[in-house]
Amino acid sequence: MLSSLARCRRRMAAAAAGINKQGAGAAMEPCLRHGRGASGSTVKVLECGVCEDVFSLQGDKVPRLLLCGHTVCHDCLTRLPLHGRAVRCPFDRQATELGDSGVWGLKKNFALLELLERLQNGATNQSGMADDALKGMGECIIRCDEDESHTASMYCTVCATHLCAECSQLTHSTRTLAKHRRVPLADKPHEKTLCPQHQIHAIEFVCLEEACQSGPLMCCVCKEYGKHQGHKHALLESEANQIRASILDMAHCIRTFTEEVSEYSRKLVGIVQQIEGGEQIVEDGVGMAHTEHVPGTAESARSCVRAYFADLHETLCRQEEMALSVVDAHVRERLIWLRQQQEDMTILLSQVSTACLHCEKTLQQDDCRVVLAKQEINCLLETLQKQQHQFTELADHIQLDAGIPVTFTKDNRVHIGPKMEIRVVTLGLDGAGKTTILFKLKQDEFMQPIPTIGFNVETVEYKNLKFTIWDVGGKHKLRPLWKHYFLNTQGTFCSAWHFFLV
Repeated sequence: MLSSLARCRRRMAAAAAGINKQGAGAAMEPCLRHGRGASGSTVKVLECGVCEDVFSLQGDKVPRLLLCGHTVCHDCLTRLPLHGRAVRCPFDRQATELGDSGVWGLKKNFALLELLERLQNGATNQSGMADDALKGMGECIIRCDEDESHTASMYCTVCATHLCAECSQLTHSTRTLAKHRRVPLADKPHEKTLCPQHQIHAIEFVCLEEACQSGPLMCCVCKEYGKHQGHKHALLESEANQIRASILDMAHCIRTFTEEVSEYSRKLVGIVQQIEGGEQIVEDGVGMAHTEHVPGTAESARSCVRAYFADLHETLCRQEEMALSVVDAHVRERLIWLRQQQEDMTILLSQVSTACLHCEKTLQQDDCRVVLAKQEINCLLETLQKQQHQFTELADHIQLDAGIPVTFTKDNRVHIGPKMEIRVVTLGLDGAGKTTILFKLKQDEFMQPIPTIGFNVETVEYKNLKFTIWDVGGKHKLRPLWKHYFLNTQGTFCSAWHFFLV
């Protein structure tokens, strides 16, 4: 988990270093404008190269990337003229294809957004930055207890003193003191925490009673004579080790959960790309690179619709537009749902990362703080387990498929979804009304009863359902043939079930 977080930070840093470096090297870095903060120091603020307004973390001034690598604010992109389904970069005139979401579908410049956030945080906390930095440097440097002009690099576990290498050699030169165990400062053991009620005694035990979970730490005096007298207890070190073990188990679960969420997010990104399509750079036979449009499944669905209406375009123009609007509405709704899933997965990953960071910080604390954080860690574990259960249910019930099945009816209407066919046989004696019902379904009119010689076949279509009805005659000489009509049928209507029971 720590290594994955470190890799993520390195990728973010690499992205920040290479912003606007896409394409053939014609990237343009956003302009820099200098302003004066409240403390008088210079603060660099990134701005849009078109309107020269400062980029913002959200809203109309959020920075978005074009295919050529340039960055323009959202407001300026909405003002650019459309050339078909593309806009041209105001700097190098290269075209960028827009998806069904328009400008909203363009990627945000996340490296630039991260830099803006850092600049804003730096400007807000600028007045106390220098003091905090000096204070932090002072806390990191530990002076030698023998000579304060030296910086300590070792710790004697017997003398409990911080020493530099020179003073350590001088003070422990005798045969007796040379046996003292000296370790680097990084391996310095945690100092024992003193009991707040009995400050001369160190905390050594943890109370296991349910009523004492808000203050479970105790020393030997608290255990024998204080408020924890007679309570169930455990050693501080063993309890802390158990909590650490549970945290490690939770970290393993979090790592697995994070991988599942990341894989789901990658699938969402891939499906969105398959639906929208895009541009890719390919090489021809002589090794020259050029940009080629890769159609997505949304475009394939539109092409299918256009091909179907090609021969009837003059008379079916209105129906064609209606069919395209159905596909567009389906694609738009599906993309909105997929992007919502992406945002949910991003928020979920952020929450999991926050929990990981909290667990890492807890693991680095001393035993007392680890024990005190037990309830909080358990709450985090329960929350993560609930989220993991919800994610598992979502992944089991939803099939990620970029395909958009398009079906047509005889009245030239289009429907999204696979075409279903049902074959039904109607059996019965003559005069039972089988043929009357058949023509009522087909032509919405009643007909006079006519004896059926052989059979009638009619098909009724509704949306993506094709309903085929076989009307078999009911004369005595035809009844032995009824059994042959049952083959490959999904249903049978019979008005003479007593015939089969005899």
